[in-house]
Amino acid sequence: MEGTGMNFKDLSYFSALAQLKQFTAVSEQFGVTQPTITYAIKRLEEEFDSELLERHASKKSVELTRTGELVLTLAKQIQSEITFTKEEVRLHSLKKLRFGLPPIIGNYYFLPVTRELAKMHLLPNFEAVELGSDDLMAHVKEGKLDFGLIASIDDVHIPGVNAQKVASFPFVLATTKYDMPDECYFEDVASEDFVLFNEGFIHSRVFKELTYNTEVFPHILYQTSNVEALKSVVREGLGMTLITTLALRETDHDTHYTNLLNKNLPTFNIYLLTRKNVPLNDSQQAILQTINNYISK
Repeated sequence: MEGTGMNFKDLSYFSALAQLKQFTAVSEQFGVTQPTITYAIKRLEEEFDSELLERHASKKSVELTRTGELVLTLAKQIQSEITFTKEEVRLHSLKKLRFGLPPIIGNYYFLPVTRELAKMHLLPNFEAVELGSDDLMAHVKEGKLDFGLIASIDDVHIPGVNAQKVASFPFVLATTKYDMPDECYFEDVASEDFVLFNEGFIHSRVFKELTYNTEVFPHILYQTSNVEALKSVVREGLGMTLITTLALRETDHDTHYTNLLNKNLPTFNIYLLTRKNVPLNDSQQAILQTINNYISK
């Protein structure tokens, strides 16, 4: 940007003007005089040797020209890069490593790593951030998190992010009905009531795919985002659920699990997300090494 005649503030004024349409509104938003906004736009128009705005005196508003639309796209890209870089610098200055974890992975997969970090006196430098997998992917991509573990039934490809598949678990049916076979087709439970995870969990997506592929639509009795609450409802005998084996514990001995025989059934895959070309301080490197040691077993 240096030496081009443009500066970040001019682009910020221009972006706001494209949204608010009025010079007075922009000057009030930034707490500056209206001539300040006018001169900023003039500098940009001189830089691009083209008018960026169409001024409507009768409406006291402005519209972007074709060149203005192109410059707005540039302004948004630059502002996004600035925001990302600021977040990158802020994270790097922290001693803590911010690590995103969906609830199921945090409670059932990552707990041994937490114990190991505590043994190595690294836990105070570790900050777990609980998010759904979709939000977590966006936060890592945008630089708001250093790393994360996510669940996905698809291959994961995120620009600027390494996605390493580290584990995979099948989906099963869980119920208190002990007369259920060890294996069955989804079509065999068409008359059953189901308790499910809320929208946003990949369990819900797998359930929908099963109903679509089999044209079987069981009754959904109850939905929740809490894993233990869901398993409690199942233990009460109120319905069965579709759940990954990752979320099953030895203490769930009063629940019967049935494998599904349907073809092409997705699996609950866990991916480790790390941003490319991000320098780490010593404590962050030690934490990541501990995590890698666990998941490579």
